[in-house]
Amino acid sequence: MFLPRQLKLGLQLGLFQLALGLLSVLILGLLNRLLIQDIQVPAALAALAVGAQQLMGFTRVWFGHRSDRRPADRLRRTPFILASSVAIAVLFGLAVQVVLLLAGAMQAQLMLDSAAWFLALIGISVAIGTAIAAGGTAFSALVADRTTDQERPQVLSVVWAMRLLGVLLGTVLVNQVFGSACDAGAGRAAVLAGLDRLTLVVPLLLLGLGIASVLGVEQRSSKASSVVPNTVVPPQRLAPLQLLRLMGNIPQAGRFMAVLCLFTFSMFLNDAVLEPYGAAVFGMSVCATTALNASLALGFFVGMVLSGFQLIHRIGNIRASQCGAGLAVVSLALLLLAAPIQSLGLLKLGVTLFGLSLGVCMNACLTLMFNFVQPGQTGFLLGVWGAGYAYSCGLATISGGGLLTLFQWLNGGDPFGAYVGLFAFQIFLFLIAAAMTQRLDVTAFRDRVQSSFGERMQAAVD
Repeated sequence: MFLPRQLKLGLQLGLFQLALGLLSVLILGLLNRLLIQDIQVPAALAALAVGAQQLMGFTRVWFGHRSDRRPADRLRRTPFILASSVAIAVLFGLAVQVVLLLAGAMQAQLMLDSAAWFLALIGISVAIGTAIAAGGTAFSALVADRTTDQERPQVLSVVWAMRLLGVLLGTVLVNQVFGSACDAGAGRAAVLAGLDRLTLVVPLLLLGLGIASVLGVEQRSSKASSVVPNTVVPPQRLAPLQLLRLMGNIPQAGRFMAVLCLFTFSMFLNDAVLEPYGAAVFGMSVCATTALNASLALGFFVGMVLSGFQLIHRIGNIRASQCGAGLAVVSLALLLLAAPIQSLGLLKLGVTLFGLSLGVCMNACLTLMFNFVQPGQTGFLLGVWGAGYAYSCGLATISGGGLLTLFQWLNGGDPFGAYVGLFAFQIFLFLIAAAMTQRLDVTAFRDRVQSSFGERMQAAVD
């Protein structure tokens, strides 16, 4: 049932995710496009510059551990989120200025200056990735601290809807700030001037959203979910590497990581090839293939809401994830069936249904991730799961194009045959992931974590 508390909490916390959604559009969309199209940076180098932030997923473990170590009578998560918001706002402003300086150096054919500014842009991207890891991990831990198992799917639905809203806000913001520079045939100078104007608006907006998302949230908490019982020595005093070694001896931890990574890899495997599929197999225009994203987003939103407010509550996380995998299999089959008959309607239905399956799978996996935690190690464990999710997502995006090229080479250059191979492989992965969820046991995981960490601490005392 939809309760005012879940709505209020989700809307406030969702402001941080809204900021991240806005940031993703501006970096992965706008800056990436400007680097390639207007500044003439090779596509591979542009991908390195904007994608370097994805390399910092491992820092989530350390930041989660640090937030757990803070005393229970102090704010544990809020300082990390606030520091992350400040860093992201400042770093984005710096990134835009470096892109402008890079554009000037490349136009003047100053190769050494261009190389220096490009390296600086990579460094800023790495710093942004670190800031996102710090704030994102603390944010996840704060959601776990402030919600019960029954409330969490609903709050996550609202939070991720806000992330989607951030993507839409980013698109509107670019159109408003760039003005005439968005028109077809706009000059390079007008585009760069619009980019310069963006630095006057976006950093303040990112900072404001981050601050507003956590004001009073942690102070109002009446739960003790992040407090370890007095009978147990707080295991967060152990070093992260010690905790990781202990986790390696817990079978359920490895099983859940495998399920999470496999689901994530399956969900994002066609992220970079869906639009090319419409172009290569159906002959769709650029605008028509771009419009497929709207169908995907609509399905994703419905899937998140449906799973958060109905499905997970009625059938549980495990069955919801299996249901999402089943929907994904059906949708991928529809994408393939649409090609022989050249049915754009069936293609759009398949894309929308795939978005729906992503929403269900995403919410079920996120809720499971929050269930596989233990009081006292909430931030650390969410950091571990978050790192696995981040790297699986990045690997899937890269692998999609690589596997498509491989399948095309294997079948003699037939585009449709390559997509058949890719989608069939994706169907296989979804089925394997769904089957593996049968071996998950949250209670066994929590019991083993508590006993293993308790034994380790007792051995240290002895």
